[in-house]
Amino acid sequence: MKIKGLPLSVRHTFYHDLRAAMYLGVFGGCFFPFMAIVGRKIGATEFQIALLVSAPYVANAFSLFWTEDMFGKGRVWYVVWPAAVGRALLFGMFIVVSPFWYTFLIYVYMVVTAIPFPSYAAIMKTNYPDDLRGRLMSYVRVGHAVFWVAASAGAGFILDLDTDYYRYVFPLAALFGVLSALRFRHIRVRGEKKERSGIGGLGQLAAPFKNSAFVRFISAYSLFELGLLVALPVYPLVLVDEMAISNAIAGIYGSIFSGAWLAGFFFWGRLLDRFDIKRVMVVFFIAASAIPLVYLYSRDTVVIGFAQGAAGIVFAAVELVGYVVITRLCTAADTARFMAVHIALGGIRGATAPFLGTMLASSMGPSFVFTLGAALSLCAALYTFAAYEGLIRSGHQRG
Repeated sequence: MKIKGLPLSVRHTFYHDLRAAMYLGVFGGCFFPFMAIVGRKIGATEFQIALLVSAPYVANAFSLFWTEDMFGKGRVWYVVWPAAVGRALLFGMFIVVSPFWYTFLIYVYMVVTAIPFPSYAAIMKTNYPDDLRGRLMSYVRVGHAVFWVAASAGAGFILDLDTDYYRYVFPLAALFGVLSALRFRHIRVRGEKKERSGIGGLGQLAAPFKNSAFVRFISAYSLFELGLLVALPVYPLVLVDEMAISNAIAGIYGSIFSGAWLAGFFFWGRLLDRFDIKRVMVVFFIAASAIPLVYLYSRDTVVIGFAQGAAGIVFAAVELVGYVVITRLCTAADTARFMAVHIALGGIRGATAPFLGTMLASSMGPSFVFTLGAALSLCAALYTFAAYEGLIRSGHQRG
């Protein structure tokens, strides 16, 4: 695919989307690989670690109330300003020293920055063609991942000198996060009418569930995500408490994750545009089971690196699959609503599974949690293979 051969409006969106993603890569690479590990090292409890892990998912439940253009500002406004304000909150890390305020600040940041997701999905639906959306979004995320790799390695080196340096690294990351949001404001949505509409609410849940293809997608994805989330807070506990990894190793793990993440965008982007979704999702869920299985059988630093690589590939799919599937399932007018419901249901799963994971790890041991996580991912693959027939055959078919 040649970018120069695309319509001017598509190229314009792609250019600014890519630039915003590069800045966001610096922000993410300096912050997310270390968020839970630094929290644990400054004294966060197991409950607080579960809160940190669940925060982005719980916060996503609030996105349901942002499916409509309540202020008549247009979709881009809801992507730019909540993201800019939310990331700017992390400037407060400069004065944060206690685990409580560390967890609280990150939680508030997550809630505010959940607002853009429905509007971002609507913009991707409107501005990128159906048959190219998977690859265009994957190319944007490749740019994101390249900068994430470099940033996570550099931040890991700095934090290895002294964990307390997070008070400088995280605010610097926040600066790039704000710049990313401001770059996105240059995007224009084709044919958009900026009109005030009613406040979104629980009534938005009804329409998507009348779409049988959406219900099948949500059923399979819920099994997978429960398996992912039940084990997710246990990984940093094992890394810090059992393996006592250094911040430098955490940075290397972040780079491994990001490198695999980058490769994953190429891989999943092409698969999503070329093959039916059933085949792609079966591969996706089987790959996800590899992460807990590695932790189940090894505590070797090198072997755990393979789990980081598997996580990168899986999270690349997490970023792409929901957007691509949902934008194919519905019309442009319904995209924000369908996406908000998908994200809100993820919030419900995120509000329970991580806490269940830490409770089970405390009572039954981490190995039990990793077994459960792998089993749920494999069940999602089996369900998809057995019951997911005929969801989407091409980028032009609707469920």
